[in-house]
Amino acid sequence: MQYVSPPAPRLTYTYPTLVHRWLYDQPGILHRDLSFNNIMCRFIDETNAEGRPEKKVYGVLTDYDLSSWKKDLETDYTRTSQQRTGTPPYMAQELLKGTSTTHLYRHDIESLFCIMLMMGGHHTIDRTGGGTGEEADQWVVMRDPETLPYQKWFNTQDYDILGSIKGTFFTEMRAIELSQPFEDFRPWLWALQVKFCQGFSFKNIYEMQKKVQERAGSSAGTAILFDDETLGGRVDYSSIIEPTSQLTGELEGLVIRYDPTSPPPPTPRSAV
Repeated sequence: MQYVSPPAPRLTYTYPTLVHRWLYDQPGILHRDLSFNNIMCRFIDETNAEGRPEKKVYGVLTDYDLSSWKKDLETDYTRTSQQRTGTPPYMAQELLKGTSTTHLYRHDIESLFCIMLMMGGHHTIDRTGGGTGEEADQWVVMRDPETLPYQKWFNTQDYDILGSIKGTFFTEMRAIELSQPFEDFRPWLWALQVKFCQGFSFKNIYEMQKKVQERAGSSAGTAILFDDETLGGRVDYSSIIEPTSQLTGELEGLVIRYDPTSPPPPTPRSAV
């Protein structure tokens, strides 16, 4: 099955990332169902500053059926079943296991990580047309189904088991498996995996120390603080952006721009 032609493999995941953050900052919407099928792109033939024709790629983030106003997530969605939203292979491991009582922004970041991982692990580049370089048509196609990595993420039906599998991928820094044409994504994915690994490790330490303090009572001293929303400051929007400055190969020079100070759109009546 043919999907998109390069350079879409990289642009497909940068533009929706910006859209996702803009929605969170401006109208205050959290998507809560990021998956490979909810990210699309469209190609438009334009003319550049030199008057030459060029094809531009615009990323599109779709399917807002499970999206929520972020202010409501802290009040109206108190049951685990209302927080555990998304497409299982791409869902955050804490939501799958039910250990998080609120669907946080970083849970969507974890979904974005999984999308990039599946893009590079399940697909390759097929060059057709008999040419080389710019003369050849290039398509992103599915790899041999018999050799796809991370298939347990799609085959496991039990949410708790799937959550444990995905949790181990981060905490034990399991190998990142990519097809050769997507090797340029490895440093980016590895940097994100490290941040999640560190964040989950410190969260576990925090929770153990908190239990010790609770048992010790007043003799515990000053309470330990931990920002769960960002895993202790390790996983936020910048976690996706910062690694791009170190990318090489086809992704070298990739710049993701977003101005959080841009004027917000009119507030929908339903949000008032």
